[in-house]
Amino acid sequence: MDLKTVLNVDMEQKDELYYDAMEELNVGDWESAIELLQEALLLDDDYVQTYVGLVSAYSVKGDEKRKQEAIKIAFEKVKKEFPEWPEEMLWGCMSNRANMRAIQYMGDMYWDNGEDEKAIEIFRALLKMNPNDNQGVRYEIAGLYAGITGDDINRMFDEGNEKQNWDKLEKLVEEQNKKHQFWVEPDFE
Repeated sequence: MDLKTVLNVDMEQKDELYYDAMEELNVGDWESAIELLQEALLLDDDYVQTYVGLVSAYSVKGDEKRKQEAIKIAFEKVKKEFPEWPEEMLWGCMSNRANMRAIQYMGDMYWDNGEDEKAIEIFRALLKMNPNDNQGVRYEIAGLYAGITGDDINRMFDEGNEKQNWDKLEKLVEEQNKKHQFWVEPDFE
């Protein structure tokens, strides 16, 4: 096998372990998920997606300390790859998603820990790199500026999903964006 084939097999194995772990989390089995993700780390301890999976697994487990450790490691791995944020990191490119989640999780952690300015810096960087904001970062930064919590934003999302109406979130973004100018809504015409 040539090096390219070996690398592709390795990538497929890591991805398979990650997706298997996410399936285990969907049925509430965080123990199996963590085991699968630990196995993925043995293949490559620099693979950001594995740490993103660990964030989810530790969140389901309720282990805030390990969740924050996984967020910090994932973020450091992204920063190692991108010492300066690129001008563009679009959500539509699948290979960007783990990095973008890791960055967003760091912003969330700062927000949760009362480090609002650091969270704002992270969220603004994500909006600059991905102005279409397929991640929904605009809702988080709007909530932060409005003085509400991430849990409040999640409840608003759940309500929007249930009713298929996200007007409350959109209004929040509109109001806060007028005050703080954090996002330029893309013109899709």
